Amino acid sequence: MTLIRDVIELPEQVTRGDFVYALSDGVKDALGTVRDYVVTPRLVEHFHEALTFIKGGLDTGKSRGTYLHGSFGSGKSHFMGVLNLLLEGNLAARSIPELAGVVTKHDAWLAGKKFLMMPYHMIGATSLESAIFNGFVQLLRELHPEAPTPAVFRAQELVSNADRIRQHMGDDKFIAELNKNKGTGAADARWGALAAGWTISSYTNAKTVGPSTNDYRRLVSDLIDVFFSAIRREGDFVRIDEGLSVISQHAKELGYDALILFLDEMILWLASKASDHPFLTSEVPKISKLVESEKSARPAPITRTSPARRA
Repeated sequence: MTLIRDVIELPEQVTRGDFVYALSDGVKDALGTVRDYVVTPRLVEHFHEALTFIKGGLDTGKSRGTYLHGSFGSGKSHFMGVLNLLLEGNLAARSIPELAGVVTKHDAWLAGKKFLMMPYHMIGATSLESAIFNGFVQLLRELHPEAPTPAVFRAQELVSNADRIRQHMGDDKFIAELNKNKGTGAADARWGALAAGWTISSYTNAKTVGPSTNDYRRLVSDLIDVFFSAIRREGDFVRIDEGLSVISQHAKELGYDALILFLDEMILWLASKASDHPFLTSEVPKISKLVESEKSARPAPITRTSPARRA
């Protein structure tokens, strides 16, 4: 006699946490993400809405932000994981039968588009800047190790320290060290002006023109890569609006059409700090900067999606 346990694999023990989908890990396991996902007719509508929303950002060249609403375990993070795969052009996600109509509707504008997607779990982040900018730098280290570090770190002290190093080493050795990653092959050539070597004259000029210029940012980027690489781990970031402009430009220079931020558990992260009024006073206003900013130069529009848990 065949028993049910012989044809259906059931775990001996199930806990609530077994059904939690970790976005940052899930997008790396595309087959697992797709295999475990059940697409309902309502979700088909939501995928169409999400892709239309992103298309609107590309069409207008403006950053956008939205929330996913749902109770614990309703699949908000899993939705973002599948959306991430669809934007990647992942074959397994595109082959989900229930999403065939959605894929067909959006194929025309998705063709040839390149999205830089950053899934980030907000729980444990010390600030919005540390989450987004440190996450972006780490993502570049994985995807584009040849790319210079974006100028999202505070710079004045770095430049002052670099001057002291220059005095200690002498001009010739200092410039040679600063240029050690320049002109090393095809990877550098793709960066155009960013791959150009430094001279004492260009170094001095970059310091003089100030933090808002591309030359200054390029200098800071190279100083971090050559002399101060530890700051990529420790952090000390520029203002949120300035940094978003920097990473948008950086993504565009890498050939991406848009930057997609999947900020998982952002509302829960803020709620966990409910008793910390100085923290909330500092962090909550930054959320609007993800869409509206004093620094409007974002050649690769930024789309931000965050789950909002409903009781």
